[in-house]
Amino acid sequence: MTARRVPLSPGRQTVADLSWASLRVPRCAMMARLALPRAQAARAAMPAPRIPWTVIFAKGFALAAEAQPALRRIHATLPRPHLIEAPHAIGCIVLERAEAEGQMLGLARFTEPHARPLPDLARALRHAKDAPAAEVKTHRRVLRFARLPWPLRRLMLRWALAAGAPLLRYGGTFAVSAVGHRGAAVIDSVSVLPCFLSYGPIGAAGEVEAFLSFDHRVMDGGDGAAALRGLEAAIEGPVAAEIEALSAAG
Repeated sequence: MTARRVPLSPGRQTVADLSWASLRVPRCAMMARLALPRAQAARAAMPAPRIPWTVIFAKGFALAAEAQPALRRIHATLPRPHLIEAPHAIGCIVLERAEAEGQMLGLARFTEPHARPLPDLARALRHAKDAPAAEVKTHRRVLRFARLPWPLRRLMLRWALAAGAPLLRYGGTFAVSAVGHRGAAVIDSVSVLPCFLSYGPIGAAGEVEAFLSFDHRVMDGGDGAAALRGLEAAIEGPVAAEIEALSAAG
């Protein structure tokens, strides 16, 4: 049997680059069991199409970040080690897109998701996933970056990690990725962003395991535990109330 050489697609190149860069970020991962019965019931009562859970978690985490400045900070080393604090959370939802070169990961990026209506966030997520690549700014950037020479991509990533500001401008303060609908969970990540949130399958009564991986230079375990409890409170409070209002409106 003769093995064949398979060139990396732009999607695989991007993941390889992020995996390399993420090795420079000291991460801590933790898990909490959340109870989301109100949000589960409200979402189940909605007419189709329902608000995706990734959007619900993204808005919930952004709301939690309003009360926790540590969730809006990013580490930088130039000109000396310091933290950059954004006024509001900037979120990314990791998604899969079908391209000519094969499946690849993309991003739906949201500025100030805490203040945006859930239907608006859901529409933006669908656009990022299904619209032609030429119409999705974040995806155009990913493709342009993947087609740069390998040494230049690595140099740009090192600069972004050192300066910090480029990560805010093109990424954000947190990312959400989930495969709970496939009966699995992403426990850890290769993210270069300060916070990476995921969750497993959501039970009939709204029980779910949530996983948070964070940059240990930015926050500690107590901050992470508070973030997960703040996430639960936000989803069961204002987010669930918004879903109930959408259901009542038909």
